[in-house]
Amino acid sequence: MVIAWLLTGLLIGFAEELLTRGYVVRIMRAAGHREIVVAVVSAAIFAALHAGNLLTGQALVPTLIQLAYTFAFGICMYLALRVTGSIVWPILLHATTDPSISMLGLAPTAGSLTAIAGLGNIAVIIVGLLAVAFIRDQRDAPAQT
Repeated sequence: MVIAWLLTGLLIGFAEELLTRGYVVRIMRAAGHREIVVAVVSAAIFAALHAGNLLTGQALVPTLIQLAYTFAFGICMYLALRVTGSIVWPILLHATTDPSISMLGLAPTAGSLTAIAGLGNIAVIIVGLLAVAFIRDQRDAPAQT
């Protein structure tokens, strides 16, 4: 069962990252868009992919929280792409996130570690939103002397 969850997480991470941090980023960069625009649009598309959860019966408020989380997570994955220069790292980071969230959702447990793990969502949202302020284009950097 665990292997199936991990493989599912890898495949989901591969598909979503290839679309948003692979395809979308490549097209937008080739079109000459600024780095911040590329980051925000790729994260927004990533978040929009999760809006379909409303159609599965998920309530509006949890879906809105999920959209905020996935947008911020998308910014974090964009930064992983930007820093490493490889799509592999966002895929692997993403692949570690989905199975753990899904397993906790399907088999919730009580305890102090569960409460601490829940704070991770807030941390990702804060880090992702703050990181937007630090995304700069190479052309915005001061000239090296």
